[in-house]
Amino acid sequence: MGNFHGETTISGTIRANSKQVAIEYANSGNSEEGVSRRRSTIGISNRNRINKRRNITSSESSLVGVRNQGERRRALNSRASGTSGIHSKAMGSKICGQNRRKEMKTLVTANQKGGVGKTSTLVHLAFDFFERGLKVVVIDLDTQANASFTLQSFQSGMNASELFTGEALNYAQITTDSKGITLIESDVGLANMEKMTLPNAGRNFREAIQALDEQGYDVCLIDTAPSLGVTMSAALLAADYVISPVELEAYSIQGIKKMVTTIINIRKANPKLKFLGMVPSKVDARNPRHGRHLEELKQAYPQLMVPAGIGLRSSIADALASCVPVWKIKKTAARKATQEVRALAAHIYEKMEINNDNR
Repeated sequence: MGNFHGETTISGTIRANSKQVAIEYANSGNSEEGVSRRRSTIGISNRNRINKRRNITSSESSLVGVRNQGERRRALNSRASGTSGIHSKAMGSKICGQNRRKEMKTLVTANQKGGVGKTSTLVHLAFDFFERGLKVVVIDLDTQANASFTLQSFQSGMNASELFTGEALNYAQITTDSKGITLIESDVGLANMEKMTLPNAGRNFREAIQALDEQGYDVCLIDTAPSLGVTMSAALLAADYVISPVELEAYSIQGIKKMVTTIINIRKANPKLKFLGMVPSKVDARNPRHGRHLEELKQAYPQLMVPAGIGLRSSIADALASCVPVWKIKKTAARKATQEVRALAAHIYEKMEINNDNR
């Protein structure tokens, strides 16, 4: 007897979308092939393509506006320093002949589908990076405030909505130890941020991220709400990297192409944004459906799948509720979860090229 028709629909959706997404992904410059082919022309080609389109949407116009403002700012900075922005970045820790701490790396966890393990992934990355000796700041942009609950012992007294106001904030006051975690927690004011225009929100949030960089943080981890709103878009406009946890169920899989396409569109305004891939999350190895969907995703999106996935582990939920990482849970069942989470953190750490001796 054949598969349930829903299974056929999912398989067909993956096959139908995979080729187009792969082409968009390669052309976007995220893959090595795309980088080598488009590094020298991505800025010019994106501007020309956007400007020539007659029926440009309001959201695309907003992204272009943010990008143009950033380009003008970078041009002014380049003339002041006597070197191009790209060259300065390539020089690494030396700018203007002086030793300088490497810039803070910013990672966003994003998916337009909720309940896929997005927050648990981010929280465990924070704990892992903290134990590696990094100075970590976590920004919770999800009004559900789950990350803020688990990391409540690291509260800074600053709310996430304050990062969008454009007002001068005392960032030095929130810093604690030279190594540790700082939480900028979710608050009800985030709901009002959706009323802001994307250019304003993106500019203010990006300036806030730059201010946090100046406080000496090594890495900034940003959790986002499960919807493509102003706050998620602003976070992606300011980020260096993004990952998308994905559950191996029909609704989550159907949203894959939409999320990838969103990231590709954001890269028109933020070319430095790199998609590190999709993280298989809440994988039930005993569920044949999960096994089929995982194999289909690997075949359809080989360059977009993170090799380290997370199983369906009750010990992870226990850890989040207890406000500790899973490796602090004294249960035998937590050992496998610890191995998976540590493997994912090591993979992300490597891909982000974080150097904990960068001071």
